[in-house]
Amino acid sequence: MHNEMGERFIRLHKLDSKFGFLLDIKELLSTTNEAYIKEWCINVASFYNTDLDGLELFSEIVDGRMLLKTRDDVLITNPRELLRFIVQYGDESVFPNLRVALQILLTIAVSIASCERSFSKLKLILSHLRTSMGQERLSALTVLSVEQEIANKINFDDVRDRSAAVKARKIKL
Repeated sequence: MHNEMGERFIRLHKLDSKFGFLLDIKELLSTTNEAYIKEWCINVASFYNTDLDGLELFSEIVDGRMLLKTRDDVLITNPRELLRFIVQYGDESVFPNLRVALQILLTIAVSIASCERSFSKLKLILSHLRTSMGQERLSALTVLSVEQEIANKINFDDVRDRSAAVKARKIKL
């Protein structure tokens, strides 16, 4: 669990370092710090250089900000709403870099599949035939199933021998 949380926070930090400026839409659409946004645009475009042009992304953000200021009927609070507005506003030639950047942001998998795997393993373990199983045994089987890589490396003969040595009761006659 600790490793999973660590990996998740590392991925979130990487996502924020690339797309942090696009996550806070209110700040993006209202800020006057143009140099800050331009730096972020160039940074994200350097990583996705085949998909994005940083300077064009910056100019599209500025143009989009001006467009949204004239539209009082539109209230955008998150990246998904901004992408939806761009798609409804026009074809793919309208804000192409901003559209691609938002699509990349919204499709990057932040979650880690092993968390979801643990629930599917629990479902397999707690089948119809094993409903009478106690909670402690169910938890132990779930941990073994989720941590299968580590469990495969365990030499159970050594575990059995150590357990037998500890539990052995020798009586002198």
